Amino acid sequence: MDPEAASVITPHLLAREELLWCGRPHDTTALRWRAGIVVAVGIAALILRSLPLDSSLAERADLNSILLAVLVCALIAEAIVFHRYLSNTFYGVTNQRVLIVSGIRELEVTSVFLDKLNTPWLSLRRAGRNLELGGVEHPRPRPFGNPSVLYRPGDPSEYYRLLALENPRRVYDLIVEATNKLK
Repeated sequence: MDPEAASVITPHLLAREELLWCGRPHDTTALRWRAGIVVAVGIAALILRSLPLDSSLAERADLNSILLAVLVCALIAEAIVFHRYLSNTFYGVTNQRVLIVSGIRELEVTSVFLDKLNTPWLSLRRAGRNLELGGVEHPRPRPFGNPSVLYRPGDPSEYYRLLALENPRRVYDLIVEATNKLK
């Protein structure tokens, strides 16, 4: 167990709730992909801007350069927010629920009760180094939103992701075992 994650998760435990595992995202692959996309768009913009153009295309290129600059700035801002969320995210598995403590300024607690797993409303899937707890449909992540807690406005289904786990198979097995003990 990660001691820092344990110190963040423990105050949020319910009565008779035991912490089985806690951790935080370890891999920054998603952040590297985002940074790579920002760099690629920025380089493409610079290359296109450096090409000599006749006067009619130059006016269009100026407008396109401004739009590309805005896009690159938005991508950089989104990558900063994404990194901030990942660095302030802690996961916990107890004998009753899965906890996600995350936030930019203040840490917010989101929890999924294990007795909801393997029902029509919520299921557990392993996707690479991530665990997904969600309904049938997969909502898209919101830009500038928490990457671990996904939802659609007006949609009652829940969808959570435990991102970049060091040992996702072990955490998956712990969740399944704890869910089976509740039956």
